Amino acid sequence: MYIYLVRHGETDWNNKFLFQGHTDVPLNKTGLLQARAIGKELKYRKIDAIVSSDLKRAYQTANEIKKATGIKSRIYKMKQLRERNYGNLEGTTYDRYHKQNKSFTGEKDAAFFIRLNKAFKQIVKKFKGKDVVLVSHGGVVRQLVSYVIGLKDYKRLRIYNASLSEVFYDSKRNAFFLLLLNSVSHLPKKERNKILYHIKGV
Repeated sequence: MYIYLVRHGETDWNNKFLFQGHTDVPLNKTGLLQARAIGKELKYRKIDAIVSSDLKRAYQTANEIKKATGIKSRIYKMKQLRERNYGNLEGTTYDRYHKQNKSFTGEKDAAFFIRLNKAFKQIVKKFKGKDVVLVSHGGVVRQLVSYVIGLKDYKRLRIYNASLSEVFYDSKRNAFFLLLLNSVSHLPKKERNKILYHIKGV
């Protein structure tokens, strides 16, 4: 079973280095082009299903992948795949958070990890033996990769907009293997260079 982990394309808030969390920010023009590029990258893979966060930026990305790959089945929306809820931090800058060490009213680490790990297990069980594209958010992909490889601190990872990571699940051994991490090779050079500077965050 192959699981393709996709972070959504760019939004205006990404450009401004703002916390998005559960705020439903759509893709911008660049983000839509990035989503189409991911679709082209996945076009010749065997894909049986697409599962997406229900937030616009993820679902729009998933829809572009669906169009490019020609998958007939509907996109499965999962609210559980939303980005972390940052509460009162949403709409504020990463720099402000780091300089002020501002506390937030949103989801704490433990609750966030439990939510995502549970959702991931449900997806693996539901689509056992099939190949799935999972479209979500930076924090979500970071935690799912951490879960797969047993990394305790997900904040040590950075996941770029419109990036592709790949996991293989061997059901006989009940083991996960990380095959690809944070690839943006499908994007134009200009976009790759821009994205590489986007390493701020929590």
